[in-house]
Amino acid sequence: MVYWILLQKSFMRNLQYKVAHLINNAASAIFGFVFIAIWTGVLQGKESESPYGVLDMTYYIAAVQCILWVSGFLTAGLNIQNGVRNGAISLELVRPTNFFLYVTSQEAGRLVYNFFFRSIPIGIVFALTVGFYVPQHVPTYLFLCISIFLAIIISINLHYLVGISACWTTEISWAHFVNFTLLAGLGGQFVPIDFLPAPLSVITHYLPFASAIYYPVMIFLEKSSSSVIFIQLFWTIVLTIMNLWLTERARQKLEIQGG
Repeated sequence: MVYWILLQKSFMRNLQYKVAHLINNAASAIFGFVFIAIWTGVLQGKESESPYGVLDMTYYIAAVQCILWVSGFLTAGLNIQNGVRNGAISLELVRPTNFFLYVTSQEAGRLVYNFFFRSIPIGIVFALTVGFYVPQHVPTYLFLCISIFLAIIISINLHYLVGISACWTTEISWAHFVNFTLLAGLGGQFVPIDFLPAPLSVITHYLPFASAIYYPVMIFLEKSSSSVIFIQLFWTIVLTIMNLWLTERARQKLEIQGG
């Protein structure tokens, strides 16, 4: 129950900043409109040469801007580095709770909030302006829920991996920058990974970054088989096991700076 309570408290804490988050929503929508305009210019008159038409890219960008708030824009290092820097992690690690679940449940509460107060409002804005895709087949909704759930777990694990590295190096800004760059570049935020040059376009399909953003979007647009969920499931298991192992190593390695 403690992790469920932490999730709820994190959700309620974010409720205090609804007005401030409206500004972020507006900015995210504007970025989406800019990307749509760019792709419209790029594809104008060349749709026969591309696997995506102007309408396809409009739906794609709109869906990406929504999914980013639950599997892209996470807290840097899940704030683990701050606990290492001020020594608070020494108390958190000795609590009778699982440190991995203690940290990730709080971020999960924030992402649940983001879904309702960021992703959905942004999707409504796109639906009222440029259009928003609606899946035509009922099974798609089930596969989409599974895919988004796995994408969230994968992204949380990637950010936890960055954060737990603070137990070996107190500065994680570089790791967070690399992680976010890979998520944006190889996750399909700006360009569908099908457009990447070979062999990168082939390799990227099997990396965790595509599982965090690209696959949920493609399932939503009904342009990908539901079998990609198995790739997401693989990375979910691998990254979770890796982070649990690193947490135990960090418990043995931990050195508090200052305090």
